[in-house]
Amino acid sequence: MLCCILFLQGCLFTSRITIGSNTIKLEEVSFDSLSGWRSDDHKKALMSFLQSCNKFAVMAQNRPIGKQLGDITAGDFRDVCEIGEIVKTMSSKQAQNFFENWFRPFLVVDKSSGSKGVFTGYYEANLRGSRVKTEKYKYPIYAKPKNLTNEPYYTRKEIEEGALDGKGLELLYVDDKVELFFLHVQGSGCVVLDNGLTIKVAYGGKNNRNYSSIGAYMENQNLLPRGKVSAESIKEWMKQNPDEMDEVMNSNESYVFFAISNNEFVVGAHNVPLTPERSLAVDSSIMPYGFPFWVETSFKARDGSKQSYNKLMVSQDTGSAIKGVLRGDIFFGHGEEAEMKASYMASSGQYYVLLPINIIDKIAGR
Repeated sequence: MLCCILFLQGCLFTSRITIGSNTIKLEEVSFDSLSGWRSDDHKKALMSFLQSCNKFAVMAQNRPIGKQLGDITAGDFRDVCEIGEIVKTMSSKQAQNFFENWFRPFLVVDKSSGSKGVFTGYYEANLRGSRVKTEKYKYPIYAKPKNLTNEPYYTRKEIEEGALDGKGLELLYVDDKVELFFLHVQGSGCVVLDNGLTIKVAYGGKNNRNYSSIGAYMENQNLLPRGKVSAESIKEWMKQNPDEMDEVMNSNESYVFFAISNNEFVVGAHNVPLTPERSLAVDSSIMPYGFPFWVETSFKARDGSKQSYNKLMVSQDTGSAIKGVLRGDIFFGHGEEAEMKASYMASSGQYYVLLPINIIDKIAGR
């Protein structure tokens, strides 16, 4: 009987439905309409989803989640999470069956702009550093100030010019100001000391100033050609223009504070370990954490060529730059390849949220 429940290829819904709110419309589609769906590794996505299931399991089961999508609670995921725990020991094909049998895909539409959005990438940064300030290691990684509130704090420029000096907030010092800036953008990283010890740092807070893209600033100031902006091109420009790089970086008033992390893995805002190329950062004021999303976008390689990039991911993180209904940031992991992929991921695309069938019944009033 259990096998029939897990792998039944039935049609629980024969008609398509639309679910809406003030800003979002969800249009039900078939799995066959998801480009590349059958060729994905669904087991990797399932393992990422189960990380969120662990989070749901320790939450109050009546706790609301995903208010924008409807009256959904943590307890609404209990059944699919229990079945997923069984399926995780099986094959990727059976994981695919699990998603097809117990979820339905819905195209996410922004009522004001349509279904197309922007997808970028991020990674766990890697820096060299020291516990003490030296001539080589002189750029501080700051802990969150105790007097930090929800009000705007010092700007990036003010902090860089010494606003936090003498307050004992320095966690570590690093040797590269540009890489430190990108650590702020990524939100987590590893600092390797001269003795080989690696210290992980995680997001600890921000100065409550608006984030703005320095890539857009550099395009508008004609510092880089339009369409040619990437993390790599920005870093190269800064190396060649050290006298001007502070002005560029300070155009983004947002500043991130950190905390020493003892976690083996990068932990996202959903407070679960992130899975490379399976964890997605979303605007958490709009999109809920812990939901599977089928992402359809493209990857721009270093040589300028584009290829389709379609994968099943789980919403498990957020970021200062991730704003809007149709905005996603893909976590690529750690290392040079992850950094390269994240640096060149900035493409238009769309995504589909996968809703458990019991939730569809609930929010559609069926």
